[in-house]
Amino acid sequence: MKKIFSLLFILFQITIYAQAQELKDDFNIIIRTEEGDLNNDGLVDKVFIKMDTIDNTQPLKLEIYFLQKNGKYKLNVATKKLMEAQYPNGKYGGNQIPDVMIEDGNLILYSEIGKNHFSHLFKFKNGYFELQKISNVVWDGQNLTTETDFNLLSGQRTEITKALASEKIVKKTSKKIVVKPLPKIDNFRSFDSKLN
Repeated sequence: MKKIFSLLFILFQITIYAQAQELKDDFNIIIRTEEGDLNNDGLVDKVFIKMDTIDNTQPLKLEIYFLQKNGKYKLNVATKKLMEAQYPNGKYGGNQIPDVMIEDGNLILYSEIGKNHFSHLFKFKNGYFELQKISNVVWDGQNLTTETDFNLLSGQRTEITKALASEKIVKKTSKKIVVKPLPKIDNFRSFDSKLN
Protein backbone atom coordinates (compact mmCIF):
# COMPACT_ATOMS: atom_id res chain seq x y z
CA MET A 1 0.00 0.00 0.00
CA LYS A 2 2.86 2.31 0.85
CA LYS A 3 4.46 1.63 -2.56
CA ILE A 4 1.22 2.41 -4.39
CA PHE A 5 0.80 5.65 -2.45
CA SER A 6 4.43 6.62 -3.23
CA LEU A 7 3.95 5.81 -6.91
CA LEU A 8 0.75 7.88 -7.12
CA PHE A 9 2.45 10.76 -5.35
CA ILE A 10 5.38 10.68 -7.82
CA LEU A 11 3.03 10.55 -10.82
CA PHE A 12 1.05 13.47 -9.39
CA GLN A 13 4.25 15.54 -8.97
CA ILE A 14 5.41 14.74 -12.52
CA THR A 15 2.01 15.84 -13.89
CA ILE A 16 2.14 19.13 -11.99
CA TYR A 17 5.72 19.78 -13.13
CA ALA A 18 4.83 19.04 -16.78
CA GLN A 19 1.87 21.42 -16.65
CA ALA A 20 4.00 24.15 -15.09
CA GLN A 21 6.61 23.73 -17.84
CA GLU A 22 3.90 23.90 -20.51
CA LEU A 23 2.56 27.19 -19.13
CA LYS A 24 5.99 28.83 -19.06
CA ASP A 25 7.13 30.54 -22.22
CA ASP A 26 9.92 32.88 -23.18
CA PHE A 27 8.10 35.30 -25.49
CA ASN A 28 10.10 38.21 -24.15
CA ILE A 29 11.06 40.04 -27.37
CA ILE A 30 8.43 42.45 -28.67
CA ILE A 31 8.64 42.53 -32.48
CA ARG A 32 5.55 44.60 -33.40
CA THR A 33 3.12 46.81 -31.46
CA GLU A 34 -0.09 48.59 -32.39
CA GLU A 35 -2.61 50.68 -30.46
CA GLY A 36 -6.26 51.47 -31.13
CA ASP A 37 -9.80 50.79 -29.99
CA LEU A 38 -10.69 47.18 -30.80
CA ASN A 39 -13.79 46.63 -28.65
CA ASN A 40 -15.56 49.94 -29.39
CA ASP A 41 -15.41 51.26 -25.82
CA GLY A 42 -13.48 54.44 -26.65
CA LEU A 43 -10.33 53.21 -24.85
CA VAL A 44 -6.96 52.56 -26.52
CA ASP A 45 -6.16 48.83 -26.60
CA LYS A 46 -2.73 47.32 -27.31
CA VAL A 47 -1.58 44.53 -29.63
CA PHE A 48 1.84 42.87 -29.48
CA ILE A 49 3.62 40.33 -31.66
CA LYS A 50 6.28 38.66 -29.52
CA MET A 51 9.04 36.20 -30.33
CA ASP A 52 10.48 33.39 -28.23
CA THR A 53 14.22 33.61 -29.00
CA ILE A 54 15.12 30.78 -26.58
CA ASP A 55 13.22 28.20 -28.67
CA ASN A 56 15.24 27.21 -31.76
CA THR A 57 12.16 27.52 -34.01
CA GLN A 58 11.63 31.15 -32.86
CA PRO A 59 7.83 30.96 -32.56
CA LEU A 60 5.65 34.06 -32.62
CA LYS A 61 2.76 34.96 -30.33
CA LEU A 62 0.01 37.54 -30.72
CA GLU A 63 -1.27 39.21 -27.55
CA ILE A 64 -4.22 41.60 -27.35
CA TYR A 65 -4.80 43.71 -24.23
CA PHE A 66 -7.95 45.72 -23.57
CA LEU A 67 -7.63 48.93 -21.55
CA GLN A 68 -10.00 48.86 -18.59
CA LYS A 69 -11.77 51.91 -17.14
CA ASN A 70 -9.45 51.73 -14.12
CA GLY A 71 -6.47 52.43 -16.44
CA LYS A 72 -5.06 48.88 -16.33
CA TYR A 73 -4.66 46.53 -19.28
CA LYS A 74 -6.28 43.10 -19.28
CA LEU A 75 -5.15 40.26 -21.54
CA ASN A 76 -7.95 39.25 -23.92
CA VAL A 77 -6.13 37.01 -26.44
CA ALA A 78 -2.81 35.19 -26.44
CA THR A 79 -2.24 32.80 -29.33
CA LYS A 80 0.80 31.01 -30.75
CA LYS A 81 -1.25 29.32 -33.50
CA LEU A 82 -1.88 32.35 -35.72
CA MET A 83 1.65 32.80 -37.12
CA GLU A 84 4.24 30.29 -38.25
CA ALA A 85 7.58 30.16 -36.41
CA GLN A 86 10.57 31.70 -38.18
CA TYR A 87 12.48 28.38 -38.21
CA PRO A 88 9.66 25.79 -38.31
CA ASN A 89 11.83 22.83 -39.34
CA GLY A 90 15.14 24.02 -37.98
CA LYS A 91 15.67 26.17 -41.11
CA TYR A 92 14.48 29.67 -41.96
CA GLY A 93 11.00 29.26 -43.48
CA GLY A 94 11.23 32.37 -45.67
CA ASN A 95 8.16 34.01 -44.14
CA GLN A 96 8.38 37.61 -43.00
CA ILE A 97 7.28 38.55 -39.50
CA PRO A 98 3.68 39.76 -39.93
CA ASP A 99 2.65 43.38 -39.45
CA VAL A 100 -0.42 44.26 -37.43
CA MET A 101 -2.70 47.27 -37.83
CA ILE A 102 -5.90 48.57 -36.28
CA GLU A 103 -8.28 50.27 -38.72
CA ASP A 104 -11.91 51.24 -37.97
CA GLY A 105 -11.91 48.94 -34.93
CA ASN A 106 -10.66 45.96 -36.98
CA LEU A 107 -7.45 44.05 -36.36
CA ILE A 108 -5.59 43.38 -39.61
CA LEU A 109 -2.68 40.96 -39.85
CA TYR A 110 -0.46 41.45 -42.92
CA SER A 111 1.64 38.38 -43.74
CA GLU A 112 4.10 37.37 -46.43
CA ILE A 113 4.00 33.59 -46.76
CA GLY A 114 6.22 32.40 -49.59
CA LYS A 115 5.13 34.31 -52.72
CA ASN A 116 1.73 35.13 -51.19
CA HIS A 117 0.91 38.45 -49.56
CA PHE A 118 -2.05 38.07 -47.19
CA SER A 119 -4.21 40.25 -45.03
CA HIS A 120 -6.53 38.69 -42.47
CA LEU A 121 -9.15 41.02 -40.99
CA PHE A 122 -10.57 40.20 -37.55
CA LYS A 123 -13.39 41.99 -35.73
CA PHE A 124 -14.23 41.78 -32.03
CA LYS A 125 -17.81 40.54 -31.81
CA ASN A 126 -19.75 38.65 -29.13
CA GLY A 127 -16.64 38.42 -26.93
CA TYR A 128 -14.33 36.98 -29.64
CA PHE A 129 -12.17 38.12 -32.52
CA GLU A 130 -13.74 36.54 -35.60
CA LEU A 131 -12.14 36.32 -39.04
CA GLN A 132 -14.20 38.51 -41.39
CA LYS A 133 -12.11 38.86 -44.55
CA ILE A 134 -9.05 37.40 -46.28
CA SER A 135 -7.19 39.13 -49.10
CA ASN A 136 -4.30 37.59 -51.01
CA VAL A 137 -2.02 38.77 -53.81
CA VAL A 138 0.39 36.37 -55.48
CA TRP A 139 2.78 36.90 -58.39
CA ASP A 140 3.36 33.89 -60.65
CA GLY A 141 7.06 34.74 -61.07
CA GLN A 142 6.53 35.81 -64.67
CA ASN A 143 3.89 38.23 -65.92
CA LEU A 144 0.69 37.68 -63.90
CA THR A 145 -0.64 38.62 -60.49
CA THR A 146 -3.69 37.05 -58.91
CA GLU A 147 -5.73 38.95 -56.33
CA THR A 148 -8.17 37.03 -54.16
CA ASP A 149 -10.78 38.62 -51.89
CA PHE A 150 -12.82 36.41 -49.61
CA ASN A 151 -15.57 38.04 -47.54
CA LEU A 152 -16.45 35.38 -44.96
CA LEU A 153 -19.59 37.26 -43.87
CA SER A 154 -21.18 37.14 -47.32
CA GLY A 155 -19.35 33.99 -48.42
CA GLN A 156 -18.25 35.70 -51.65
CA ARG A 157 -14.78 34.67 -52.91
CA THR A 158 -13.47 36.51 -55.98
CA GLU A 159 -10.22 35.81 -57.82
CA ILE A 160 -8.89 38.22 -60.46
CA THR A 161 -5.77 37.60 -62.56
CA LYS A 162 -4.12 40.56 -64.32
CA ALA A 163 -1.01 41.12 -66.39
CA LEU A 164 1.75 43.05 -64.63
CA ALA A 165 1.56 46.84 -65.04
CA SER A 166 -1.91 46.51 -66.54
CA GLU A 167 -5.46 46.78 -65.32
CA LYS A 168 -6.62 44.38 -68.00
CA ILE A 169 -8.30 41.35 -66.44
CA VAL A 170 -7.00 38.08 -67.87
CA LYS A 171 -9.28 35.87 -65.78
CA LYS A 172 -11.98 36.38 -63.16
CA THR A 173 -13.74 33.74 -61.08
CA SER A 174 -16.26 34.13 -58.32
CA LYS A 175 -17.87 31.57 -56.07
CA LYS A 176 -19.83 31.37 -52.86
CA ILE A 177 -18.34 29.53 -49.87
CA VAL A 178 -20.27 29.48 -46.62
CA VAL A 179 -18.10 29.33 -43.50
CA LYS A 180 -19.95 28.78 -40.22
CA PRO A 181 -19.01 29.42 -37.55
CA LEU A 182 -16.47 32.08 -38.43
CA PRO A 183 -12.91 31.16 -37.36
CA LYS A 184 -11.78 32.73 -34.08
CA ILE A 185 -8.36 34.33 -33.78
CA ASP A 186 -7.16 32.11 -30.94
CA ASN A 187 -7.52 28.86 -32.91
CA PHE A 188 -6.97 30.06 -36.51
CA ARG A 189 -3.70 29.18 -38.30
CA SER A 190 -3.25 31.82 -41.01
CA PHE A 191 -0.15 30.20 -42.55
CA ASP A 192 -1.76 26.87 -43.47
CA SER A 193 -5.47 27.66 -43.66
CA LYS A 194 -7.47 26.12 -46.50
CA LEU A 195 -9.54 29.34 -46.55
CA ASN A 196 -6.61 31.37 -47.95
